[in-house]
Amino acid sequence: MENITTRLQQLIEEVPKMIDQFSPAEMAEKPAPEKWSNKEIMGHLCDSALHNWQRFIYVKNADEPFKITSYPQDDLVRINNYQNLPTGNILALWKNMNRQIIAVIKNMPVEKMDVSIQLPNNEIKDLRFLINDYIVHLEHHLNQVFNQKNIVPGLPENWNLSIEYALEKLRTHPAGKPSVTLLENGEMYTEIYEPQKVDLQQPHDQDEIYVVISGSGIFYNNGERRPFKTGDLIFVPAGIEHRFEDFTDDFKTWVIFY
Repeated sequence: MENITTRLQQLIEEVPKMIDQFSPAEMAEKPAPEKWSNKEIMGHLCDSALHNWQRFIYVKNADEPFKITSYPQDDLVRINNYQNLPTGNILALWKNMNRQIIAVIKNMPVEKMDVSIQLPNNEIKDLRFLINDYIVHLEHHLNQVFNQKNIVPGLPENWNLSIEYALEKLRTHPAGKPSVTLLENGEMYTEIYEPQKVDLQQPHDQDEIYVVISGSGIFYNNGERRPFKTGDLIFVPAGIEHRFEDFTDDFKTWVIFY
């Protein structure tokens, strides 16, 4: 389920930014009188989150098979009056509901994933299917919204970085700097860093995490010095003086700013 919760967290962070690219008129426009506007689609996703959150909770102690019942989607969109609510209110509700769903999934005992679920068509599935189906449904409706502007929520292009790829980018960087940015997502960005002989970096305005790729040495962090080696993780809060000292010639590290 880790991939599900990771995907949900990504959507929580990215969807509001993409919604910002729409004007209020674009969010409220109905493609046809009987069709939902973008605001109503997002409102429906709030209703979906609410009902699935309850299903995920109740299935934990329910008799098997746990029976799923349908809910009146159009009626709920109308009753909740999403069309006339501020988009920000709808997004806040959607984000908070999905944060709670993430918490429930993470707290779900592994054995409960095998609980049998009876769908409205009487088909028998398990809780894994129900959770995955929630994500499929969510992304289906998000694509309805974002395809209008050719904006599809997805992973960053370079979401899987090999050391070989990172070193090639570093070696061929025209500025000849000891670091190069390889991945950006929102306010997070990742670099590979390979200082030569002396680490001259200054305090940064974001928290950062180092994951040592190779080498060893001493790390100075806000007045304290500790040894480090290949594979170690090092955390540095924003604004703190820090540097690598007495490191071996093969030293290089990932740097994650957030």
